[in-house]
Amino acid sequence: MYQQGIGSMKFLLSRFVGDESGVTAIEYGLIAALISVVIITAAAAVGTSIAGVFGGISTQLAAAV
Repeated sequence: MYQQGIGSMKFLLSRFVGDESGVTAIEYGLIAALISVVIITAAAAVGTSIAGVFGGISTQLAAAV
């Protein structure tokens, strides 16, 4: 019984090591680059919007003084 468990474990391990159908490092790099471009674009848009809000608050505070 014990030997059978080791044999099946070796089979599964050898099958896992030989499997090359997964995603490659290049594909992971492309996905990471795409996500970073989306994050940078969103941050730039939000930054511009926040700058406008703070500019309006600054103008209102200057007019109130």
